[in-house]
Amino acid sequence: MPARMNKHLNLGAIALAASFYLISTGPSYAYLDPGTGSMILTAILGAIAATTYTLKGYLSRFKMLFRRDQKDSARHDGDNKG
Repeated sequence: MPARMNKHLNLGAIALAASFYLISTGPSYAYLDPGTGSMILTAILGAIAATTYTLKGYLSRFKMLFRRDQKDSARHDGDNKG
């Protein structure tokens, strides 16, 4: 086997061993108090609100690209009447 191919096999074996180590589970003996759930819920709601606010700002800027100014529309309306 070429040395280059042997090197790739070694990296694959290391990656496989690392993934098995990370996937394996054991007892954690952890405690989450009620305040932790509240903090997680608040963080999720805050992220949703921030995303909504940001997207709303981008949407309004996008809409402004396709709007005509009020002065332009008044000028065009005056041309059609006369």
